[in-house]
Amino acid sequence: KTNIIFNDLEKLREFVIKLSEKCDRYISYAEPLLDGALPDGSRVQASLSNDVTTKGPTFSIRKFKKIPFTPIEMIKDGTLSSEMLSYLWFLVENGSNILICGGVSTGKTTLLNAISMFIPPESKIVSIEDTRELNLPHENWIPSVSRIGFGSSTIGEVSMFDLLKESFRQNPDYIIVGEVRGKEAYILFQAMSSGHPSIATMHGGSTDAIVKRLETPPIELPTGLLESLDIIVIMVHARERGESARRVREIDEIRSIDAESGKANYSKVFKWIPSNDSFEFSGNSWVLEKISKDKGISTIEIKKELATRKKFIDWMHDSDIVDMKEITKFIQMYYKDRKKLLEIIEKN
Repeated sequence: KTNIIFNDLEKLREFVIKLSEKCDRYISYAEPLLDGALPDGSRVQASLSNDVTTKGPTFSIRKFKKIPFTPIEMIKDGTLSSEMLSYLWFLVENGSNILICGGVSTGKTTLLNAISMFIPPESKIVSIEDTRELNLPHENWIPSVSRIGFGSSTIGEVSMFDLLKESFRQNPDYIIVGEVRGKEAYILFQAMSSGHPSIATMHGGSTDAIVKRLETPPIELPTGLLESLDIIVIMVHARERGESARRVREIDEIRSIDAESGKANYSKVFKWIPSNDSFEFSGNSWVLEKISKDKGISTIEIKKELATRKKFIDWMHDSDIVDMKEITKFIQMYYKDRKKLLEIIEKN
């Protein structure tokens, strides 16, 4: 609750108009709704007309962290375990296609940003968002943001669909999409099926609900394209664990999509146990077996690699390394001089 109150309706109107100017947008009686971003990246939703919001003009400002949550902070907050993080890291590095899903404010973009930090440092990344939220340490990163048209027309509009379509010409190693909700899904899944590793977020509470949403209008994807998706991560806002508690409820691997029924054949690799707030690994991973066959790496080697990465993540957690720059430095060292890094870990 705030002690800042607008007693004068006209002053409130003027403030909302000033907000729209700060967002480089226009709000009026004819166009009374505003959706924009302030210079610092904060998201603004406002209304001006009394016949739209009957109590008078309104505004909501949604602020974002300038420095995003790091993977280690997410472990400290109990969002996921180091074992899950090492698994996701291995999949990201090996080009698996990942969709992070959940309801409103469940931490989808936060997790997306955290696992994107594990993308190899020399990779070229193109990210596409409605409002700029991602913050990656990679030098070769092109952050793209959509924009609405000027005035009431579509002149000057640049949609997520347009940005995604153009991203192919930039020859990216990874494509990141802030939130999939419409026709851009078709282009994203085309990218997945043509060998562009992709990570995206989407609203949805379960794997079945997500697959159904992708198959039905307005998205309506064919079964063949859906099968290019490897992983669906489901996130929840675990209010019973605290107001700001977020948890990865489950990580599901998509084996296949039934062409007739449209149902997904998937397996839960990790799941959250609410009773004791812990995470459980099923013991089997179809995607890891697929990587083993495709890359010619034995499953024993993969298990060793996952154990080494878990050890590295646990070391950063135990050493209280949470600064984004420091974590980036160690991740880059892992890729470039692993032997030296493991020696540092052994010493400590």
